[in-house]
Amino acid sequence: MVVDDKSGARVLDCTAANRMFWVKRESNKVLWTDVESELEVPADMIVDIRSTDFVDGQFHTVIFDPPHWWGDKPQKNYYSNKNEEDTRVFIEKYNMKYRGVTYYGTDKYVTKKSLLGFINASQREIHRILDDYGVLWFNWSDVKIPLSKILPFFDQRWDVMIKLQIGSRKQNLSKHQNWWVMFMKKEVSN
Repeated sequence: MVVDDKSGARVLDCTAANRMFWVKRESNKVLWTDVESELEVPADMIVDIRSTDFVDGQFHTVIFDPPHWWGDKPQKNYYSNKNEEDTRVFIEKYNMKYRGVTYYGTDKYVTKKSLLGFINASQREIHRILDDYGVLWFNWSDVKIPLSKILPFFDQRWDVMIKLQIGSRKQNLSKHQNWWVMFMKKEVSN
């Protein structure tokens, strides 16, 4: 099932949150999904990427930006705020300089094991819904787990094509390295 005006979308952002890194936040070429239903910028569809109703090979590009850590309590961390008002109050309380609503789902996974299980199950489903030689863009920040420890959760059906270190205004306030990793779906022999 796909939203009617998105039936031709070939790009899937499966952890869209509030679409914070998107320049163009509305497009019939991109399907924005998330498991969270109470976001400031609502997803096109509520979907758990670990198990979807999408057909095999439906997308040529998937964006996957999972939570980068676990165990936050709702509204107790900047990244667990789902709307503008909660974010504004948090920023004022802690005299922070961030802008916009950034929700990362860090309140969804209580343990490291549950987060790693989510990432592993998600990459399997993403592999299924990508077309041959489809591309997965994976965002990671070494907050609690370095990228080198996360990559093994992506199985041998992927080729790592690009590992791009990125910086941002937010990163300048922390010591964590941020990454975009581009995986290409390998050809599967019959």
